[in-house]
Amino acid sequence: MQSAFSSIIKYEEILENPTDLELNLNYAKQQEEAGNFKLTIATLERMIMLYPTNPDIKIYLLSILIKMDSPAKVELMVQSMVNDPNTTDETKNLIASLLSDSGIEDKKKSAWFAYLDLSYSQTQETNVDAITKTNKMWNNDEELKYTDDSLRADKSYKRGSSFTIGKNIDSTSSFLFNLGLTINQQDKASSDESDIGSGSLSYFKIIDKHYIAPYVYYSRPNNNYAKDSNTKGVGLSNTYIIDEKQSLNYSLGYSVLHNNTYSKYTTANHSNNHTYSSNIKYNYNISKKNQISTKFSFSEINANNDIYSYDSYGLSLAYAHILPFGTLKIQSSYTENEYETKDTFHNTTIDRKDKPFVNSIGLTGQINQIFPFLKKFNQDNTLLYSLNLRHSDVSSSLLNHDTERQFFTIGLTKRINFNFN
Repeated sequence: MQSAFSSIIKYEEILENPTDLELNLNYAKQQEEAGNFKLTIATLERMIMLYPTNPDIKIYLLSILIKMDSPAKVELMVQSMVNDPNTTDETKNLIASLLSDSGIEDKKKSAWFAYLDLSYSQTQETNVDAITKTNKMWNNDEELKYTDDSLRADKSYKRGSSFTIGKNIDSTSSFLFNLGLTINQQDKASSDESDIGSGSLSYFKIIDKHYIAPYVYYSRPNNNYAKDSNTKGVGLSNTYIIDEKQSLNYSLGYSVLHNNTYSKYTTANHSNNHTYSSNIKYNYNISKKNQISTKFSFSEINANNDIYSYDSYGLSLAYAHILPFGTLKIQSSYTENEYETKDTFHNTTIDRKDKPFVNSIGLTGQINQIFPFLKKFNQDNTLLYSLNLRHSDVSSSLLNHDTERQFFTIGLTKRINFNFN
């Protein structure tokens, strides 16, 4: 009987043509027929890294994982594909069909899952003391210069851990419970050093083309050299899939910030506030590798002390492009913050209005995408990297807040998955 392949593909040919999609797919099928599923999976995973928006490769890999009866890897693969905005309704139907035919879908309906994220990041900041552009500020209606010992550049370090446990209630709904701890340290300054504990509970439900997620959360920073506080919040977000190219996101939120009062910070409760927030975002997929989006946001902050109360209006534009080594995102945002009353401690005649203009460029992806030799140590693709450069230019009617700052952040995140099946 004639083979399905015109000739046997040798591994040396793959090494010589690592990006040839047709050659590599034929090699994967050849290894599948020979029963070498590990080589099949390795080849397909490498192809997904090179062609991250190709649904056929992902469906092929999913079918192999199902054939190998690997529910944990199937679960991760399905979650990755369902959460990918490039996954079409047709592909989602294929996923459901594969799960249904294999019987795994029934197992997934009551499957518990959990994962631990360990992260580290380092940020270089150019203006940690937020010194104004003119090097001047108002104090009791008097214009003063900053002292020479004001700190400009500094580095900060962040170590974080986040444990999430959840359950797939059925094929269209699940819930998640998360606990997190973040430790912030600085090289020279100490004002922002803190340990932040947090927790959240969220529910996820798919109804037709709506992806609905209500949530509640709690956060309590333990500041080393500043007043402590806690924040409680609730919210609702929804993604509506208009068609294969368009989607709409919107969210509503409410939170309460409470500053703790004790001997050193007897007036801390003056800046307690209630925040009402909302935003709507439109996404358009130019192609499988390019997306543009625009977002409008509105927030109302009501503080005990009116000098901290303000309305905020924001507009942002973003562009994302999928590269072989990660996802590039460029974003610009413009915001206007209008304060209810004058900050008479600084100036009794000027109404405060801030206009932050923020530009950022970032790159995120799997570490294997930029260092392929790490594949042997990171076979499950759960080590992620991030790079981000952000420039903030705030124009303010009140001199004290007229600042310019720049941040460069590099980070790594390792996800450890736990299998309850």
